[in-house]
Parts: sequence; C-alpha cells; structure tokens
Amino acid sequence: MSLSKCNRTVDILFEDTHLLVLNKPPGLLSQGGGSPNAVELLQDYLGRPYVGLIHRLDCMTSGTLLVAKRTKAASRLSQALTKGTLQRIYKVWLHGHCPHSVWENKLKKNTATNKVTAYPPTSSTGQYACLEGWPELQTRDSTRMRMVLATGRSHQIRAQSAFHGHPVIGDTKYGGSGAERMLLHAWQITFPHPMTTEIITITAPLPEDFLTFERSQCFKPSKDD
Repeated sequence: MSLSKCNRTVDILFEDTHLLVLNKPPGLLSQGGGSPNAVELLQDYLGRPYVGLIHRLDCMTSGTLLVAKRTKAASRLSQALTKGTLQRIYKVWLHGHCPHSVWENKLKKNTATNKVTAYPPTSSTGQYACLEGWPELQTRDSTRMRMVLATGRSHQIRAQSAFHGHPVIGDTKYGGSGAERMLLHAWQITFPHPMTTEIITITAPLPEDFLTFERSQCFKPSKDD
C-alpha cells in the first residue's frame, strides 16, 4: 500500500488501526519546511489533521518512519522511545575502514546553520549521545555499517561519524562526498505495540541508490582470497 500527493508516492510498510510505518524516500521532509512532506501526505491519507510523528528522519535519509494515528498510541510510543524499548537500526556507508565501534560524544546543535558539533564525552558542552556500529561490507576505501542508536539526537550518526574520522558518504555538510545524497538509511525499527505490547519489527529494504552505489564498488578481498 502507498500514499501519494503532488507526484510523491510513499510506501506503507505496516498499518493497523493505531499506527503505521512509512518507508520514507530520500528528499521528502518528515514535517514542515516544504510541501509536500510526510505529515501532509498522512493528513490527506487519514482524512484528519492529527498525525502523531514519533520521531523524524533528515530530509535525505530514507527508511522507516513510525507514526501514531491517535494521541494515546502516540503517548505510549513516545514513552517507549524515551525508555529505550523502541530500537532503530540504520545502514550507512562511511568513508574509510571503520571497525566495530561504540561512540560516545556530546552533541550541540547550531540552529542558525542547522549543523551539529560533536565534542568528546567528557565535555561540559552539549547533550550525551551514544551509538554502536558493526561493519557489514568493506571496499578499498569505505565501509557499510549497521548502527544502533542508544540515544536519538539530531544528526547523531552524521555528526558522530564525522567526528571519528568516517563521514557519511555523500553527506557534504559533514565532510562526505562520493554520492548524490548521503547514504544513510533507517533500515529497521522495533517497538512494543502501544495497545497489545506485542513486539513488532519492521524493515525497509535498501533503496535503489544504495544498491547502485554498492554495485559500483570494488570490494576488498577477504583474507582467504
């Protein structure tokens, strides 16, 4: 199933009477700042103004976006996000060879430039941020990582990756290059259903531009080659 407006089509990965999960394409805002955006598409689709956006994705980030249809579901899903029982897993291509990593930083956002600065975790500046990443694929000069957020800060993966010397490929704001858009994808979301508490896991397939980039790469030979 999908929803459409102004020639923008967005796939619905899961839907019931309480919530839905979108597969947001790159270039679509989560809310505000332009038209159409995901909230406007959902308002048209649901036929009412209320849309309970549980979290946001950057405009050029693709993947799973969780939305509540009613205030009670939104409240319970927001609590799950705060408590850490809502888990988000990302796939991201980074510059360089990146090993398994646990990154802790303090992050501070400049609202005037819409850019986040990362500081060492001992800094008195900024909010604490933590993520863990595992390498999945490696080329001669880049790594595809699976990343799990322990916190949910603005631009977290982008700012922390750049701070640790591995900016996201295509993310020109934080020093990346090599792709038409930043190769960051919200691959999977797991959460307790707000009414039944059943654990639900929804996965968004890798988008075509991710796959095109991967097909263009020369992968690093394994040690057995």
